Amino acid sequence: MLIRFVVSNFMSFKEETEFNMLKSNGNGSRQFPNHVIKTESGVEVLKTAAIYGANAAGKSNLIKAIEYLKNTVLNTNNTHLVPQSKRFRIDESYKSKSSTFRLEYLFNNIHFDYALEIEKGKIIQEWLYIIDSVKKEKEQFLFERKLNEVSLGSYFEGNDIDLNYLNKYLNKELQPTQTVLNALNDRIEGTEIINSIYCAFLSLKIVTPQSLSVGYIESLINNKHSKEFVEKVLQNSNTGIERLEVQDIEADNFFSYEDANFKSELIELLESELEKANDRESIPFIIGNQLATIRKEGTKYLVSIIKTKHYASDNLFDFDEESDGTNRLFELIPAFEELIENDDSVYLIDEIERSLHPILAKELLKLFTQNSLTKSQLIFTTHESHLLDDDLFRRDEIWFTEKKPDGSTAFYPLSNFNPRGDKVIERGYLQGRYGGIPFLGDFSKLLTEEKLL
Repeated sequence: MLIRFVVSNFMSFKEETEFNMLKSNGNGSRQFPNHVIKTESGVEVLKTAAIYGANAAGKSNLIKAIEYLKNTVLNTNNTHLVPQSKRFRIDESYKSKSSTFRLEYLFNNIHFDYALEIEKGKIIQEWLYIIDSVKKEKEQFLFERKLNEVSLGSYFEGNDIDLNYLNKYLNKELQPTQTVLNALNDRIEGTEIINSIYCAFLSLKIVTPQSLSVGYIESLINNKHSKEFVEKVLQNSNTGIERLEVQDIEADNFFSYEDANFKSELIELLESELEKANDRESIPFIIGNQLATIRKEGTKYLVSIIKTKHYASDNLFDFDEESDGTNRLFELIPAFEELIENDDSVYLIDEIERSLHPILAKELLKLFTQNSLTKSQLIFTTHESHLLDDDLFRRDEIWFTEKKPDGSTAFYPLSNFNPRGDKVIERGYLQGRYGGIPFLGDFSKLLTEEKLL
């Protein structure tokens, strides 16, 4: 679970800017106790956060910043990190300043605090601590990096690790764009904490309006994942879809003449995977806006694609023929299925209401917020004021994004305002009581200036 994220000099974030999932003690703090999870380290963490704000206020940049940190940790061959185009360019002086990222996170009951500082494309500082008890201020030092020097904590002394080799590698061969966390996970085995922390970054799932859940759709096509949940959601959402069916088409009939080279590349890649004698049976690919797979059956190559079967017709339809709302719903379903059924999953969804009716978006969110068993976490951005509902979220689960006079982004929760319990949050938000809304110019002047009025 994400506990706290702090970022500076990245996109619209200038000074250190914090977003956190910590329970507040203000008005509404006793509401929905099942939305709060207490860690073994003594921290009370929220399961959900809804982030509001005007266009260009920086909502999506929060998700991009977290995704950037994730990719930096997971990638071994990073190139120039945080180029000038990613820094806070509104202030010229920030082009030469360092950028910082700090993540406090819980995974597999391990509460860790990890930070990176990047300057001129290289990592100049990095550290990692395990938090055992917040109240007792008890923590374990794992490592610290300053420029090219890496210091390891006592944890590594009792794990059958060749410390001489490890220290030599980290201080002599570690690349300035590779994180110590990545190197440790790659170079040593049997270290449960390092492996868990590395996996924590893998558990962070990002969903954007352009996302396509490749692994999930491939598993549906290969019948390795049940279609029951996705079909029930599509049915209950009044899409008219009765069920999903997988259609197999010979590759020669599926691909057009113009796609001949693409087909050959896919077949070559598939044959290469089959020669490895691993469990890979098919290769996924995107055609149009839809995902399909190609596999070999005997001497034939078959393309498999998911089609929709409607109640009112015996014909099968491509998802390209479905509405934008149905496609968006299909993209979100894997996230909600995992959030409901798994623990330790964290999803960050940008513009959750995109192409969805507000009532449908609210019902989808209820699937997660009303589930008292899961310990997963959902953080999303939205403009949809209809979701500002005391029956859906705690007040410390609602955040606002504001663009400051200097163009930088600030975050603050609704609980800072302590609105009375009888106040309608949506109305107060639209009236500008909490900020996070656009302050627009006079659009009618455009008509006058263009002599259209």
